[in-house]
Amino acid sequence: MKEVLEAVISLPSKYKDAIYLHYYEGYSAAEIAKILKTRENTVYSLLARGRAKLKEKLGGDGYER
Repeated sequence: MKEVLEAVISLPSKYKDAIYLHYYEGYSAAEIAKILKTRENTVYSLLARGRAKLKEKLGGDGYER
């Protein structure tokens, strides 16, 4: 888990903030939108792009074959 948190922290701040607030603090997209002063749809985009960047950093889909 430490590796995942380190990967999250290394993301650009716009992705890091959204990912951290959602997955570690438990905020909804609507709540994050208010915190970050942006639209809810933007939060969904940030989360999706942030997850994609994490997948790259952590080496794929997480399943060993």
